[in-house]
Amino acid sequence: MECKLSEEQCETTLKLCTRSYKIRKNKGVNCQMTQAKRKRSRADLIYEELRRMIVTLELPPKQVLQERDLADRFAVSRTPVREAILRLAEQELVVIAPQHGTFVAAINPASVRQAHFLRVNLEMPVVDVLCQAEALDLARPRAIILEQKLIARHNSYAEYMPLDDQFHQSLFDIAGMGGIWQVIHARKAHLDRIRFLKAAERSELDSLTRQHEAILDAIANRSRLSAQELVRTHVSGSLAFMQTLLQTNPELFDTSGQS
Repeated sequence: MECKLSEEQCETTLKLCTRSYKIRKNKGVNCQMTQAKRKRSRADLIYEELRRMIVTLELPPKQVLQERDLADRFAVSRTPVREAILRLAEQELVVIAPQHGTFVAAINPASVRQAHFLRVNLEMPVVDVLCQAEALDLARPRAIILEQKLIARHNSYAEYMPLDDQFHQSLFDIAGMGGIWQVIHARKAHLDRIRFLKAAERSELDSLTRQHEAILDAIANRSRLSAQELVRTHVSGSLAFMQTLLQTNPELFDTSGQS
């Protein structure tokens, strides 16, 4: 089914999804904010690393997370570790169970489907916007594809995944909608776990790179319908693979409350 979101609707979505922050100019407050920013920076780094470890299953479902051990690992106090864990909990990547501990959440099929829906219904309109742009500079995504080809030789999706995300993010950035990609990124961690398993099992890095090239060529040629269909097919492959995993590796999933 052809996506009906327009560029104006995408921009509206961006405005609704992004937040604005007001900074008070009081000297004492500025000092406190500087300290808070420093703490958030450490928490951000820890969050990103833990998210990567969860997505790549380096930290598998049900793995117990100890604040003290993580603080020692990252050579920080428990405060930024706690902040990072709370962010992961908000994204349903960890479960905080009072009196029982904190552990890595199982893959949630509903979250995977929701992230897929979000990507399809936001990414297809973005390539449509690019196809209609008067002037396009596609140097950045083309450079990323060259990097992907080099990494694909080693068949390491752990190294490839950041470049995969960078390629798609670059399309949003070129369209002037980078904030929307940040919304997608915050919601797609469960989908990323499926993407990682799919690529690792099928050794399909060359195939993914060819798909990226095809998407970019369609955009460069202003082939709107072709570009949208290529994106839809590219993004949708993980859903079918998840159905297979639900049968072969049910221990990876949390199917409570699923129909």
